[in-house]
Amino acid sequence: MSDVAQGPGWWQASDGKWYPPESAPSAAPATPYPQPGAGLYGQPYAQPYGQPYVAGPVGPKTEPLAIISLVCAIAGIPFIFACGIGLFATIAAIPLGLVARSKIQKSGGTLTGEGMALAGAIVGAVATIGIILLWILLVVVSNNTGSSNY
Repeated sequence: MSDVAQGPGWWQASDGKWYPPESAPSAAPATPYPQPGAGLYGQPYAQPYGQPYVAGPVGPKTEPLAIISLVCAIAGIPFIFACGIGLFATIAAIPLGLVARSKIQKSGGTLTGEGMALAGAIVGAVATIGIILLWILLVVVSNNTGSSNY
């Protein structure tokens, strides 16, 4: 090690000092960023022959049934009086949400949306009960407000 180059083959390190050829590093220094095709910690991705290059791991996906459940539950509420469409939508939200929640729990982290599925099932159940109670109330009120012929 020296502050000045001593001859051919000597190399200067990042500390500014010159080192003899026999102490040269054997491997290239690590790159600060992963190279294309490199996975976590620079390990290459295992890709089948002939498959297109994938830039990186794909994150978890949202279970479609969870989204459908929540949409049915919320969309069913405005259609309460539309020939039962609202009731069918809110009833459908309950099993859709429960099935979606079951799939998400069994997926091992590859699917997300458990909160949406649970919200769809709960909102669907509450809306279904609300619609049925409202219909019962309408029937009772309409029967009591009619004219009586004594």
